[in-house]
Amino acid sequence: MIGPADIFQRTMMLIGEDKIEKLSKAKIAVCGLGGVGSFAFEALVRCGVGNFVIVDKDRVVPSNLNRQLIAAIPNIGRYKVDIAHERAVEINPFVKIEIIPNKITSENIYKIFGNKNLDYILDAIDDIGAKVALIKFATKENIKIISCMGMGNRINPLLIKVSDIYSTRYCPLAKKLRSILRKENIKSLKVVYSEEKPSKPDYRYLKEESEKKHVPASISFVPPVAGFIMAYEVVKDLVFGD
Repeated sequence: MIGPADIFQRTMMLIGEDKIEKLSKAKIAVCGLGGVGSFAFEALVRCGVGNFVIVDKDRVVPSNLNRQLIAAIPNIGRYKVDIAHERAVEINPFVKIEIIPNKITSENIYKIFGNKNLDYILDAIDDIGAKVALIKFATKENIKIISCMGMGNRINPLLIKVSDIYSTRYCPLAKKLRSILRKENIKSLKVVYSEEKPSKPDYRYLKEESEKKHVPASISFVPPVAGFIMAYEVVKDLVFGD
């Protein structure tokens, strides 16, 4: 039978058995399993994190196929949390995962996370209200958090950076979130963001007329890089310190 020592031997060679042990005991919430979050989650599974809460209300749709790890034609219509869970246990059958197919709001945040004893929150949600709820919860409960800013309308993954939200530039989402966090007296937030100025989408190719003012353009190789960077930051903070 394959055991953890078989699965994580190459990682153990790199960071040591003690770090693998720390990761196996860690509990991480991954919020959002789209182009960023699906890659971040699976990277954390593959490096030995042992406990997760994964949250995403959405089902796979055809427009996810260009960039999301869990998106495949047979999975269209299925909940993203279910697919992510299936993939994870096929990689590491010892991993423990709680799946929550719900939207995060300020009203339900404590019901979802209040008794989970989380070590880290990875925010890959594109809804700003849910982001604010997560950030306020993490700040109040003294839980480490990293948030992803906008990765849509960008094409250059080499311009993705890690910074405090108050030091970002060229990111409309970060600018909007910064304004809200100032009013909430939240003075710091680690974020992954792009220093590429967003391009303007060509909405002639979007099939849904009602979505034209809200849907960003995307490409296969930008969101995954942001997800991998987030996974690295989580592992770094958990086992190596800041």
